[in-house]
Amino acid sequence: MRRYYTENELNALLKKMTAVVDTREQRNEHILLWMEEHRLPYIKRKLAVGDYSVMLEGQTLESDVTIERKGGIDEIAGNFTVERERFETEMLRGKANRTQMFLLIENCSWRDITAHNYRSKMQPKALLASLLSWQARFNLNIIFCGKEEAGTIISSILYYSLREQLLRGGRAQWIT
Repeated sequence: MRRYYTENELNALLKKMTAVVDTREQRNEHILLWMEEHRLPYIKRKLAVGDYSVMLEGQTLESDVTIERKGGIDEIAGNFTVERERFETEMLRGKANRTQMFLLIENCSWRDITAHNYRSKMQPKALLASLLSWQARFNLNIIFCGKEEAGTIISSILYYSLREQLLRGGRAQWIT
């Protein structure tokens, strides 16, 4: 049976949200600091897909939403060249679970790619083709942002994904 929440119940549940941070995530001090400054609780543990997900009252929603964060375009270019198989395997796991996946790339824009404003020798046309193909193939949402915005973007994605799960009575309907 589907559970409907009043606005007050929904808001109370959302205040209990906890971010899940993959233990293998590197160079993310600015995001953890943002979470601490904004009093967003987080736990560190290994995630099967991505670097960030969300949990509520001890139940994880990592099969519902995950965020893969890259510190810059050279990191993602490396994933498309040197580590392509590992990265693709991770995306396939997410797609198999029908996980809503986000790729957050800091310090970059589409313009930076087309102008080859990065160190990698991967050509802009190839990098664009890889990003846009993977977006279609894995139902991947690509978001570019500055380093200073990353905490806000990650927190907001997790918050609104959890909120939608609660409103829809999706896989999060176990929460009472």
